[in-house]
Order: sequence, then C-alpha cells, then structure tokens
Amino acid sequence: MMEDECSEESSSRKETFRGTIQFLKKKANEKGAIVTHSQIADRLNLSVEQFNAYYVSDEAPEELFPLLRSQYPDFIGNVTVEIISFTTIHYPPDPPTPDVA
Repeated sequence: MMEDECSEESSSRKETFRGTIQFLKKKANEKGAIVTHSQIADRLNLSVEQFNAYYVSDEAPEELFPLLRSQYPDFIGNVTVEIISFTTIHYPPDPPTPDVA
C-alpha cells in the first residue's frame, strides 16, 4: 500500500514598499498629478539614495508606511499594498518496507 505524498503549505504577507509607491504613482497619474521618487523621498525625509535602496530591495522600515499614507491621503489614504506569497513543499513518499518472511 502506498501512502499519499506529504506536503506542507505556508503563506506570508508583507507590506510592499515598491508596490505602495507604484500604487501611489498610478493613482496620482489618474488624477492628473505626477509624483516623482525624489518628491516622495523628500516628504519621507529620506535621501534619494535611501529611497531608491528601499525601492529596489522592497524593504523599508514599518514606520514609513503610515507616514507615506499621511503624506499622500488623496492618492493612497488608508490603502495597504501587500505581497502574499505561498510556498508548498512536497515530500516524497517513504520507501516501501520490505516484507518480513
């Protein structure tokens, strides 16, 4: 008798800096405004270099997200942009146990 293949599933959620910035710029554009990375960096009290590092790595301190929403309430307000990732690990079945005679 063969057992079913075993697997584990996991998921995680993470607020995404790059996704939030892209959403902000899209909403601004829809309202006829152009928002640049340097303008956003200035409002967040970040250097352009630090902003770009956060943008490229998609990692930023959590306190930047509420600040970002408060600086651009007309474009992102209370929106939270998250990445949801799912991982499934499949384990092969155990080898058959030999018959004992």
